[in-house]
Amino acid sequence: MDIRTVACTALSKRMMSPPDERMAAQDAYADWRENSLLSSWRHFSDSELAAKDVLDFGCGDGQLAAMFASKGLARSITGVDIDLPALERARAALSNTPEYADTLRFIEGDIAGLPIADESVDLITAFDCMEHVMQPEAILADWARVLRPGGRALIEWFTFKGPWGPHMEALIPLPWAHVVFGEKAMFRTAATIYDDPNFVPRHWDLDASGQKKPNKWTQWESFEEQAYVNELDIKNFRRMVSDAGLTIDRMDRSGFGGGGTGAKKALGDMMMALPVLGEYATSYAVIALEKPRA
Repeated sequence: MDIRTVACTALSKRMMSPPDERMAAQDAYADWRENSLLSSWRHFSDSELAAKDVLDFGCGDGQLAAMFASKGLARSITGVDIDLPALERARAALSNTPEYADTLRFIEGDIAGLPIADESVDLITAFDCMEHVMQPEAILADWARVLRPGGRALIEWFTFKGPWGPHMEALIPLPWAHVVFGEKAMFRTAATIYDDPNFVPRHWDLDASGQKKPNKWTQWESFEEQAYVNELDIKNFRRMVSDAGLTIDRMDRSGFGGGGTGAKKALGDMMMALPVLGEYATSYAVIALEKPRA
């Protein structure tokens, strides 16, 4: 092993811990995910939904779309995702809430473009999924296509340069590991940790019988090969938004100290204010895009 991999592996083993309940079982994760999405909506207002045709992009199991339907404000709500098992769970849940049937539907997406007519949507929501869109420039252009003039896209985005940008903390619980050690060392470390007898797999690492799946981390050495996070930064996001013909109405960043109070938050906020380095201190961004009326 190279020195970066050795260091990353040694530190990861030292900081390794069993998963908490939400990562250990699918049901617990689903409950946590629902609460997380509902909490994310606090950044926005229910007035955004009023009399609107809403598209929940990357809807997953449909919890956010169902919450929108429960408010009775939107004219229509469409959840779209490329994850077919998640869509099946969303549709199964919808079958238990027939009162939403006239308002809410779930459809399969396509990486080539949304199966939605031009200028047929007033509002797009995309929470905790922008970082997983492997062709963000094309997707933003497609959002502009389906939005009506004056339409908006509301985003909660965990930026790549932030402390947990790679989304690999289950195996490598080290903030900024991608900055300190680099991607090759991270993937080699992940492959080693996964096979460590002290590593407790998360629910997504278990097969239907509850056994740990084969080690998938040996097949990648870069984020591009893995095709799970897109490495998008704020500068390129702004450029892509402009190229798509959209405008940024709002961009609020949250530091690694979270939304609470105290010294950690103060340090995070101070670091976010720094040029260049500020993005590395950004945990996530809350964004509202608009399609110009003219």
